[in-house]
Amino acid sequence: MKPVLVLLVLGLALGACGSTAGSTPTAPGAPQTPVEPDPLRAAAAAAGKRIGAAVQASYLTDPRFSAVFARHFDYVTAEYEMKWDPIERTRGSEDFSGGDAIASYAAAHGMQVKGHALVWHQALPSWVGSLPADDLRTEFERHVRSVASHYRGRVAAWDVVNEAIDDSGAGLRDTLFRQKLGDRYIADAFRIAHDADPQALLFYNDYSGEGLGAKSDAIYELVKGLLTQGVPIDGVGLQMHVRAGAPPTDDAVASNMRRLAALGLRVNISEMDVRVGDIGGATPANLDRQRAVYHSLVALCVAEPACHGVTFWGFTDAHSWIYGAYGADAPLLFDAQYAAKPAFYGVLDALMRR
Repeated sequence: MKPVLVLLVLGLALGACGSTAGSTPTAPGAPQTPVEPDPLRAAAAAAGKRIGAAVQASYLTDPRFSAVFARHFDYVTAEYEMKWDPIERTRGSEDFSGGDAIASYAAAHGMQVKGHALVWHQALPSWVGSLPADDLRTEFERHVRSVASHYRGRVAAWDVVNEAIDDSGAGLRDTLFRQKLGDRYIADAFRIAHDADPQALLFYNDYSGEGLGAKSDAIYELVKGLLTQGVPIDGVGLQMHVRAGAPPTDDAVASNMRRLAALGLRVNISEMDVRVGDIGGATPANLDRQRAVYHSLVALCVAEPACHGVTFWGFTDAHSWIYGAYGADAPLLFDAQYAAKPAFYGVLDALMRR
């Protein structure tokens, strides 16, 4: 064989085998195995914060959902199963199975639980609305006591009263509870919950009060008044359902957090999602804008000592209440295939103070 031909054959053989023994060449354009992103819960712990998501019990049986959830979060909120309607659809017959499943999952995966919500004017059993005032008082007190007692020692915190301020900020929302029990129902709920579980942190939770304005002023006055009365309240949940095109300003949110902290209260971001439908959907540019909003608002919590954690209202676009309320959108940290979005990295960078 001619020398040139020998060299050619050897070159082809080496090229087919690769230059390193045992290596497997990658064809041009072949899909690469995605790199697993760093866990959010480790970054949050380093920042001294809790990082959480709302879930429903049925989602936890999905291995893919469970794997991503357990890797990244250390704080879980029951999105639905700890509300009055799923617990007691029939008067006098309580079913804690959904909430128990969430609490058991959390215990098995080193997570804390935030219960949601003991008193809310929605998600009520149909029979509650027809009760006369005296009967409603009895059932209201029994419900709060029963649920808080059932989860005593398994729930680290409760949203005790949810969304009691009118959207205008003019005062309390005119709910069934206010109509039949009077304004005192809020203070009563906190006192009963504290008696039932003295170790749990107790929060008031609401939306559209994240920055400064009439509604956040009303929330501030409500919780300040509760403290003046000696009511056992530990903090305020700022829901943070925001739009990428018009988020609250950093200065306004920081100022609101500081004034609540000055009352001696904790604050948390309790139900965060960032809609992109208002700016034209999930285009690359809009997802980058979403990332910036997530980063900015989570960074405010990291910087505020009184902010003890951030909870997202879900974590994958495969499961979000936004679809039912606002149509198609992509509001969360992972897409519907559980791939981390730019928003995820915005949160990670904020937790790591980058």
